[in-house]
Formats: sequence, C-alpha cells, structure tokens
Amino acid sequence: MSAYVTLVIYVSLVIRGLDEKTRREIRSEAARRGLRLAQALREAISVWQSQNMAGSVQSERDANNAIYESVKEELKQHSGKTALIAEGKILGFFDSPKEASAHLRAHAPNARHAIITVIGKDKREELEWLAGSMNL
Repeated sequence: MSAYVTLVIYVSLVIRGLDEKTRREIRSEAARRGLRLAQALREAISVWQSQNMAGSVQSERDANNAIYESVKEELKQHSGKTALIAEGKILGFFDSPKEASAHLRAHAPNARHAIITVIGKDKREELEWLAGSMNL
C-alpha cells in the first residue's frame, strides 16, 4: 500500500502602494468571474506576459531610438548641448551629460533606458564583428 503526501506551501504577496479602492475593484472583478484573488491575478499576469511576448508592446529602447532617429537632423541646431531622450520623448537639452543624468533621475526615475548624447560631439558608430578581433 502506497501513501502519497501532498505538500502545500502558501506564499504571501505584498503589494505596496496599492490603494484601497483599487484593491476592492480587483477583488470584486475576481468575484464576478468566480475566481479567487490569486487565480485572478495569475490570469491577469498571464495575459500581460502573452501581450509582451507577442511584441505588441514596444520597448523603451525601441521608442527612444525611434525618437532619436526621427529628430536626428533637428538636433543639429542644438550643437554642443547634451540631449536627453527617455520614455519615448525628448526630455530636454542640457549643458553637460552630468546635468542630463541628474534631470533623468529626478524627472524619470522609472525609465529603464535613456539616450544621453552631446550633439555634434558624440559619434554613433555601428561595427560588424567578423569572427575575429578588430583594430580600430
């Protein structure tokens, strides 16, 4: 006779900064769907992940690069200044990369990608790796 033992481990998830109204709305929606809160959250996360995998959400890097490419010629009128691009938009022009970096930390702390470039000075190059070392 075999005996099976099931081990159940419960893990608590703490979500900080979630206001009471939002928490009630999530619970209500889960109840309307006949789901427990944990099941509803798993379902929501699954949908979110599938959207990201499908490529429907443009990455910050892609958005920033697209903005940079679209305004590259216009940037030349700010020669010598430092441009800051983050969150898919130009956040400003500064006297130094250090100032741009400080502005980024203060005004876009959640940005995961940014472009900081000194206009007319920084040279953007793309090199091809040819299965060996390169001399530059």
